[in-house]
Amino acid sequence: MPFGYLIHGILGRPYRLHINHSGQKNGKVIVLLHGIAASSADWRNILPLLETDYHCITVDLLGFGKSPKPSWLSYTMDNHMRAIYRTLNKLHLGRDYILIGHSLGSLLAVRYAIEHESNISRLFLLSPPVYPPLDSIDRRGVRRLTGILLNMYKLLRTSPHITPETFKSLTYVAPLPRSVVKQPETWVPFMRTLKECIEEQTILEDITKLNLPIDIFYGTLDQVVLGANVKLLKRDNVTIHEFLGTHDLTKRYGKLIAAQLD
Repeated sequence: MPFGYLIHGILGRPYRLHINHSGQKNGKVIVLLHGIAASSADWRNILPLLETDYHCITVDLLGFGKSPKPSWLSYTMDNHMRAIYRTLNKLHLGRDYILIGHSLGSLLAVRYAIEHESNISRLFLLSPPVYPPLDSIDRRGVRRLTGILLNMYKLLRTSPHITPETFKSLTYVAPLPRSVVKQPETWVPFMRTLKECIEEQTILEDITKLNLPIDIFYGTLDQVVLGANVKLLKRDNVTIHEFLGTHDLTKRYGKLIAAQLD
């Protein structure tokens, strides 16, 4: 029995994630959670616009970047939550930090904030992939597009013809993370996280449990985010910002976030 499985599987100890610090050591803390099959490196265009005033902590999520990638794990929302909590708890951040999530990271950020809202002063959700149950979507066109995306994800997970090798060609015609090809060890975490956290998401329910200020940003040219679904997240404490852009974390995203923090 591998030692890692004994400690984390049998005894249930959460994994500790890889993190990077940058910016002002004594500045207000911003914690950043990346998207699926990505890593903390995805924030490279955003950090320069935040580091002059803030202490930025980027996290490699479980299964991605330099964090552990156990092949036996289910990569459920709870698996991710427990790893994030253990990692941030060790940092003794205290209260009043800002939490930013991109794509998958935005779904995780909302769930994490439910349990730790008293420690978080503000929440930023970037390109949240909101996929409600199809029978709850009134507009036929939106329901059809949502169904196409969900069916594509399911096909990726279940088709015997989709392998790490064939996946590469699909990234040229579909909005899929090419980093999976560059890091084959993320294949299992990607597929399982896709099912457990994105396809079976609960963000519409989760966000109603939060009272802190929430800013949501999405690009009108985003390949996997439908604006009509994002707008379902609107609440009194939620402000939605749309701009001309795609799913990628460009410098434009950084400028928009920095403007809200000023």
